[in-house]
Amino acid sequence: MIDSTQLFCIIDDFFLKFESIYWNFLKQNFRCSRVRPAQLSISEITFIAIWYKCSHFNNFKAFFTALKYNNSHLFKHLPCYQRMIHLMNTHQLALHALHFALMKDQQSNYLWIDSTILPVCKNQRIQRHKSLSAIATRGKSSMGWFFGCKLHLLMNQSGGIVNTVLSNGHTADIKMVEQLVKGMTAKLYADRGYISHELKSRLKDQDIDLITYHRKNMKSIQLLKADEYHLKQRNKIETLFSLLKGTYNLVTTRARSVAGYLAGIYASLCAYQICHQNKPMIRIMEISA
Repeated sequence: MIDSTQLFCIIDDFFLKFESIYWNFLKQNFRCSRVRPAQLSISEITFIAIWYKCSHFNNFKAFFTALKYNNSHLFKHLPCYQRMIHLMNTHQLALHALHFALMKDQQSNYLWIDSTILPVCKNQRIQRHKSLSAIATRGKSSMGWFFGCKLHLLMNQSGGIVNTVLSNGHTADIKMVEQLVKGMTAKLYADRGYISHELKSRLKDQDIDLITYHRKNMKSIQLLKADEYHLKQRNKIETLFSLLKGTYNLVTTRARSVAGYLAGIYASLCAYQICHQNKPMIRIMEISA
């Protein structure tokens, strides 16, 4: 885990180049007639959101109270808790941009794909849940029914995140594959939930080789030794999901707005990308001629 100074330097280096583009984007797309910066810079707002995800706190109010008490000297002026929440929600696009920039150099010729559920409440509270009803839907996974969203993710052999897509809870995994691998050329390893002859054919035209196990009622396919080995390593992406949920608090039931919910997800992803050092790695077995 890197220290807070190093974390801030990484974030600030990015926003020194990107901040002017970011403000121009907000003006053009959200018709912001003027820019009114807060007393905290975009780098500081993003840093606090990500630092919280790296901390041992699972409640942002407790984290922010401790920050004001112990580390207020690191900032010129810290706002109140309600204002800090507003700033993080307002600038969730900045967190998304940082997450996207961190993925740029992670492309590889070997990729693993999977999805994980992000429930926003317990099933008993579905009828009463209102804050995220615009994006959350009922879905079913191997663990049963849930109400929330899905995170679809591509991982490389170094445990790096290559691409991510959020979807509703009811969206089938195979519907998001082409969006995830657009513009890439690679071998793609997936579980049986991604079996589709039509999808495999479309990906082949894009120079993506989709490799999965076959089902029991299907004709067996003889896989290359290297491909069979790489398929067996697919559990490493489950380790990545466990780290995101267990260490970086990816799943939350405390979000009170869509913007806050998205800010929390992108902060968790950025925290893993920047701070996690022992990522789940996969040794590549070269295919012999």
